[in-house]
Amino acid sequence: MVPNAAGVGHRLSCGPPRRRAGDPGWAGGREEGVAVTAKAAPLGSLEPERNRTLVTVAPDGELAVGIRESVDRAWVVIKDARPEEAGSAVTSCLPWPWMVVGAGCELPGEIASVLALHPVIPLWLGAEPSGLPAHRRGFSRFSTLVAAIRLALAGEVGGMRLAAGAGVELPGGGISGNAELQALIAAHPSGFDLPLETFRAATRTLVRRGLPLRPRRDPATGLVSLR
Repeated sequence: MVPNAAGVGHRLSCGPPRRRAGDPGWAGGREEGVAVTAKAAPLGSLEPERNRTLVTVAPDGELAVGIRESVDRAWVVIKDARPEEAGSAVTSCLPWPWMVVGAGCELPGEIASVLALHPVIPLWLGAEPSGLPAHRRGFSRFSTLVAAIRLALAGEVGGMRLAAGAGVELPGGGISGNAELQALIAAHPSGFDLPLETFRAATRTLVRRGLPLRPRRDPATGLVSLR
């Protein structure tokens, strides 16, 4: 049974205050035709969603409820799915889920496919099923799982950090809606066991903005990360 969030129920603390929708200086969250807004969606909603999404996959809804009570929903939309609903859940996340969190079940084929193609952060509570990628992270306690989610949401690399809703706040102002760059920042200093070509759009954004970091493969881990 997944514990509830009573022991870790404080709201997400992401360091210094950041701009939110409606605050002075909010840029409207639009770049390259991608709209970024901050909002909350009903738990388990499988309607199309362009904001940052976390998909939970478990035999019941306790995992999703616990996570939803433990993070600030202005920063991430929680979508709750049973294993047989995994395909609908991941395809409702546009362009793909930001994170997948699982527990107590085998890895659905639809989840395995999206993890093999896109930079999605995979976290798992308890015994890990076969098929998870090399960049997955496993947890034995719900509290450490929640801490990892909060840390990912608070990610900051080279002056870039996650924006409320979706996208990345860039040094000097402006927001990029690039999902690959968002994933690299949230996963840092770790990365993804994916082809380097997966991150071409992130590289273009960094070059265009004159930022020095690039997606590169770490020779020690074999994972692609910002370096």
